[in-house]
Amino acid sequence: MLNLALWLELRRWRRAGRTARLWWRDDDAAGGSAALDRLLQASRATGVPLTLAAVPAGDMAGLAARLARASLVTVVQHGVDHQNRRSGPAAGEFPHDWSRHELEIALHRGWSLLQTVPRAQPIYVPPWNDVHPELEAALGAGGYAGWSVNGELAPEGLARVDAHLDLMRWRGGARFRGRGRFLKTLTGELARRRRAGLWAAPIGVLTHHLAHDEAAWRFLEAFLAWTARDEFAWAALSDLLAAAGAGREAVALEPQSLKTPGPQLILAASAPQPRREAVRGARG
Repeated sequence: MLNLALWLELRRWRRAGRTARLWWRDDDAAGGSAALDRLLQASRATGVPLTLAAVPAGDMAGLAARLARASLVTVVQHGVDHQNRRSGPAAGEFPHDWSRHELEIALHRGWSLLQTVPRAQPIYVPPWNDVHPELEAALGAGGYAGWSVNGELAPEGLARVDAHLDLMRWRGGARFRGRGRFLKTLTGELARRRRAGLWAAPIGVLTHHLAHDEAAWRFLEAFLAWTARDEFAWAALSDLLAAAGAGREAVALEPQSLKTPGPQLILAASAPQPRREAVRGARG
């Protein structure tokens, strides 16, 4: 699994008496599937905790049944219905002219569906990594414990822990990024933290089980097995967000938390089929 550059970087970490922390997020869960079963088995076989970002639409009962005994899995909210409501090349669920109150209503409706799934937590992952100008404020007002987007080391504001290593390439069709590219990015993320003195900043591994080809599956399974026994420490997103929040307590999300109905927003009744668009160089 190691290449020379990664071996040298890990040696620098060992000499500093440090251990890099990893966490794992998988996006676009939408009901039960054979691909989801394989993902859950990879987590069970290695003991690596998994954060499953699920779209709150469609077959929530099927997803709940699959996760009933998946004790290593935390389920978080992946958007409100994963539908693009923008014109232009940058996809996003929320038009730019939506107010914070409109976002709060849509977020609450999504959470009301997701909270029926075992081990669901009020943590938000925006599809396509799109951050509406009012999103963070709406999440805070809604009582979310935190959120996760893409690329940052130590964001300020509402507790946030991002993903950094995407297993897949998307431009020209979904396919495995490749062992060399993936390990090169991992090496770069390790060096980035070491040089900044942010040794404890976690590195997020991002997967999309519905889009994996066989090469992606085989690499992922080998990578989890290797990192679970050597060099790294895996952490659960909920624990990382608690640390990032520096003791801030999240308000529990209750179905009655929005006291006024506000404008009627049309949300999709079912989860979308997996599709990928060239959006900001990252996927949702």
